[in-house]
Amino acid sequence: MRLGFIGPAKSDVAALERAAKLLICDVEVDSVIYLGEDEALRAFMARHQSDTSDAPLERQVADVAARGTAGEIEEVLRKLRGARYLGKLRIAPPAPRRAMEMLDDRIALIVRHKSTIGEEDVINSNIVVYGDGAELMFKRFGPRCFFSPGPLETGHLGVLDDQCETGGVVLKAMTSNGEVCWSEPIQGRGAKVMVAP
Repeated sequence: MRLGFIGPAKSDVAALERAAKLLICDVEVDSVIYLGEDEALRAFMARHQSDTSDAPLERQVADVAARGTAGEIEEVLRKLRGARYLGKLRIAPPAPRRAMEMLDDRIALIVRHKSTIGEEDVINSNIVVYGDGAELMFKRFGPRCFFSPGPLETGHLGVLDDQCETGGVVLKAMTSNGEVCWSEPIQGRGAKVMVAP
């Protein structure tokens, strides 16, 4: 599984659009988790939601492929791209709720605000991802770590990947251009016990 993380974009819907395209189309994440709720998110969702009066997208593609103009083809492609974006977009729950994801044997706790993180959350997680960091931040405390991509205006995204070439789960920080700034392995629960027959 590969998870992408986008920090709050505030009102910059164009930056959110670029970040979603990079993570979904280029990095090919399974899900993108948006670490806030703001004007940019609302505008992004409104832009990509299909009108309920629209014919199914498959039908629109067939119609436009047969006799559509360049503008009509572009509009259907925009809708297809939007459906793909919204299908992979997840939103971190509002405080005090938390989301958890499991990658291999690692547990990622995902929150919007780090103030909602309790001691039990930290004990039971390998990585805590939060959205209210002022900048890109990664801190390791023993086998646990904390990560925030910072607000989107700082130009960073996160990817948690259990399909990397080196094996194990790796957290990567990327620029909004897709360049990897750094990569950190995320420790698991330790050696697994095997019982010989």
